[in-house]
Amino acid sequence: MIRASIIIPTCNRAEWLNTTIQSIIAQECPTSEYEILIADNGSKDNTKEVIEELILKHPSYNIKYLYEKEPGSMSARHCGALQAKGNIFIFIDDDVEVGEDWLTAISEAFGDASVHLVGGPSIPKFDTSPPDWISNYCKVENGRVTCGHLSLLDIGDKKIDINSIYIWSLNFAIRKKTFFEAGGFHPCVIPKKLQHFQGDGETGLSLKIKEMGYKAAYDPRVKVLHYIPRERLTVSFFEGRNYYQGVCDSYTQIRKNNGLSNIKIPDYHIFEQFSPNIPVYDQYKQIIYKRIHNAYVDGFLFHQEAVRKSKTLLKWVLKEDYFNYRLPELDPQEQQQIQEVRDHIQKRSTQPQWPQATAQDMFKEAFNLINSDDIVTALSKLDTIVHQYPNMPKVNLTRALCLSALARPQEAVRAAIAELTIQPDNKQAVDILLKNQQVLLEEMKTASRTTVQFVERVLKSRFNQV
Repeated sequence: MIRASIIIPTCNRAEWLNTTIQSIIAQECPTSEYEILIADNGSKDNTKEVIEELILKHPSYNIKYLYEKEPGSMSARHCGALQAKGNIFIFIDDDVEVGEDWLTAISEAFGDASVHLVGGPSIPKFDTSPPDWISNYCKVENGRVTCGHLSLLDIGDKKIDINSIYIWSLNFAIRKKTFFEAGGFHPCVIPKKLQHFQGDGETGLSLKIKEMGYKAAYDPRVKVLHYIPRERLTVSFFEGRNYYQGVCDSYTQIRKNNGLSNIKIPDYHIFEQFSPNIPVYDQYKQIIYKRIHNAYVDGFLFHQEAVRKSKTLLKWVLKEDYFNYRLPELDPQEQQQIQEVRDHIQKRSTQPQWPQATAQDMFKEAFNLINSDDIVTALSKLDTIVHQYPNMPKVNLTRALCLSALARPQEAVRAAIAELTIQPDNKQAVDILLKNQQVLLEEMKTASRTTVQFVERVLKSRFNQV
């Protein structure tokens, strides 16, 4: 008899998904007691083939492939939940490895009839060492790291009752009855172009469970390793993550107040003038912190204004539950008004204007870091410069060289193209394109016609010179 249903939403992470499932298969539990439901949320890679191969290799395991085209991880999770057979739902992400006693510990925790929600540590598996500015967003105690921006949690090696909001969707076990009683998840991880439909994900469900007075338990054996690629250790990722959080918190407030009245609006942080008496890197970190905070405000205000412009969107936000998770159709006027809000927010986003001298100082620091083989930190500095000074020569070229050294050819090609828009005759940038011809061809398939024509002109000019 199936007691537990492990539900994994996934999209274009076939390689890591395979690692995730293999770690579940390694559990020492009778295979008849649990099922693994993989809800494919529109993958373009070989996700389906990977799962079908696993099903053939492990016929004694209850592995099932589901396809859910409606965008967003909530859609995939609810797709799985509505087809699950177990009395315990276990939601995990497609970039984790579960600990060896993970499933046993979850089962034991639910042996206590008063427990409705179970979670445990999510330990980082970093692709590379994090830059030091990230410490501002992490709590480190006795070597244990907790960081909401990266979904990392480690609060000790003892079983304790825990506030339900600290059980996150990458490692989230809940009784089936409680899941449906509390209304399930709210919209989560919506694609950027549809971000006005974003909600507060598992937070809304966890708050509801807390409101109902149900117990949540933390067990250190309910542990997952969470893969953190280098792309998530950049300023741009943290800005995007905070923008997303702003949208989430706007959604939470609107639901709490049953409308747009009595909303507490966050304030922007103002950028100060640069001081010649303070080290450049210290000022650089302060800029990062303010940029990330202001991205949060941008997301919050975008969502507030979008809901104000659209009755359809307000109705979506205030839905009782999302078991019918199909996104609503906006009429053309609503779509246009929401796009105008998005454009307006982007234009008024408060960003520091870097003095050229300061940018040059940062550029020199990046070169020093490259010379000392600290390419990741150098790249982080270069990303900051190019964000503020997109037309500064040689910055994108240096980024392209760093990305090539880090074996990230697709991003290197993009950076080289960006450099060529500033310096069309830059031979090093052209060389990077020529060394990555297959990647360039793939990139051109999705590039704008203008970009394709520009690259063709640059390469043709280069060949004519040879």
